[in-house]
Amino acid sequence: MEKQQLFEILIKAKSLQEFVDACAEEMGNPFWIMDVAYRTIAQSREPDSSKFLTDFTDGNTMERVNGWVESGLLKKVSGNRTPVRLYDDSIGENVVIMDIFSERASIGKLTIVIYQDITDEEVIAISNAASVYLRMQTSISGSTMEQGLALLLQDSPEAESTGYKILSSAGYMGKPPYHIAKVETTARERSSILSAFVLDVRNQDPSIIGGIIGNQCVILTADGHEIPRSLIKKSIRVGYSLPFESIRSIRDYWIQADAVVRMGGGKIEYFAEHYDGYIGACMRREVRDTWSFIIPEVRAVIKYDDEYNTDYYDTLKQYVHLTCSKQKTADAMGLHLNTVKYRINQLEKNFGIDFTKLDAIVGSIYAKEASDSDETAREKH
Repeated sequence: MEKQQLFEILIKAKSLQEFVDACAEEMGNPFWIMDVAYRTIAQSREPDSSKFLTDFTDGNTMERVNGWVESGLLKKVSGNRTPVRLYDDSIGENVVIMDIFSERASIGKLTIVIYQDITDEEVIAISNAASVYLRMQTSISGSTMEQGLALLLQDSPEAESTGYKILSSAGYMGKPPYHIAKVETTARERSSILSAFVLDVRNQDPSIIGGIIGNQCVILTADGHEIPRSLIKKSIRVGYSLPFESIRSIRDYWIQADAVVRMGGGKIEYFAEHYDGYIGACMRREVRDTWSFIIPEVRAVIKYDDEYNTDYYDTLKQYVHLTCSKQKTADAMGLHLNTVKYRINQLEKNFGIDFTKLDAIVGSIYAKEASDSDETAREKH
């Protein structure tokens, strides 16, 4: 394909899809373009490239990408400003692959199946032309659920409010209980594997929100929408937070998900199963930001006490430490039994404290004590 022909296509094509179709028809080769998360964002229809993309459309992106990692192909292609030619065993065809760049950063990948001869210069020209469309898409992508999730993970009321509005306006319909999960891998080309994992999750269940945020793989699940276990294989590990009722609590529970991945060694880890390790880490001061481990119900009690000078939190702590005995709590606090009964009823009714979930409450009490101790130490200095 001559440079003039490519230039005319670039001028006339109003979208990346139109550009791909026109180029494929002109050069007689099927090809497709992916973004950095391995989503196919444009593919030729004549010649048809769909038969080469069944792994991606069937939700097996991670398997394909993992194969590229193991073979060394991904390392060879990533960041390379020249085309890489090879025989692709998975599709049984000779292909040429090249990164698409915007200035110094890779913003996508171009793959061409070689039915007709094509020079490296032509491949580079197509890659450069495709970058024009990809840059435009990136600049006008607008608000997404992933952006909303990223904002909710930030430690500011303004970011939390904006993130919540973004999810609402984007039509997020997830219902509690929610879980926030951290996904990790020790595989080579970590970011590529995790990006492929997120894409496979999204393809299998669009209701699950996930993304690579701050170099961390974050997944938000809702009632009835869990990460498919079939995707958690090879070197992938997942750590789940405790369940929570309000989407505005994401950041606090994200810290739990992050901690449980570090504490455990299995493929699937739940924070509820690691309270002993967490409490020990709190006592050894190995956990920072311990306040974030206090469940929202207990935090509401602490806030109420601060505002109204009440003693609900102390009552809660004594009651739990004294094996949930109202009489022992009354004796220890020098209160009438009816007063303790009233406070426990208020804790359950008004604050949502569930005494059948003692692990969460005990963990919260340890977290509060560790947080108070850290604050006292800072004040002394």
